Amino acid sequence: MRLFAPVGVVALLVASCGSDSEPAAVEDTSVDEVVEEATDVVDDAVDVAESSDVLEDAEEFAENQADALEEVQEQVGGGSARFVVGDNEWTFDSVLCAFGEEQIGQEGAEFVLSSIQDGLQMYASIDRFGHSVSLDDIEDFENPSVSLSSVGDGFINVDGKSVSAEAEFVDGTGDGIATTPGTFEATCP
Repeated sequence: MRLFAPVGVVALLVASCGSDSEPAAVEDTSVDEVVEEATDVVDDAVDVAESSDVLEDAEEFAENQADALEEVQEQVGGGSARFVVGDNEWTFDSVLCAFGEEQIGQEGAEFVLSSIQDGLQMYASIDRFGHSVSLDDIEDFENPSVSLSSVGDGFINVDGKSVSAEAEFVDGTGDGIATTPGTFEATCP
């Protein structure tokens, strides 16, 4: 499932460059180039699935996606996010957000937020699969420093450009399935 998340991220890349009323054409050539590069990477996903060394190709694919997303975030991002689970806290200086099916490009999607900073990706979404908040180490897939995923549904609140959530989180770096309470707050650009 996580391998297919980058496809939604490309939709977020394109959508983040639009306005609230309708997606707008991107006028900044450098952003166009980044979006085109990210789209090319997604087109290569089929080749990844057919490769004999899927894990290695998947990691390279994810790294390329992360680089493209981070570049767009630097150019057109804004806002901020704060994520707290147990005694740990992470802050993100810039986020990309998209609202509604038209901006996100996925049926049933209401909201997507992504931010990459210091080798970590913060991701939150409301879509046809429910509510989801996660924080993952995207530099070390084999031994991640952090891998937190929300449990449950209906916990993300979107009020205009402000987003908040309270949920239980499972730590994917541990052996158990115990949960820890956490909060997430963000302001979209």
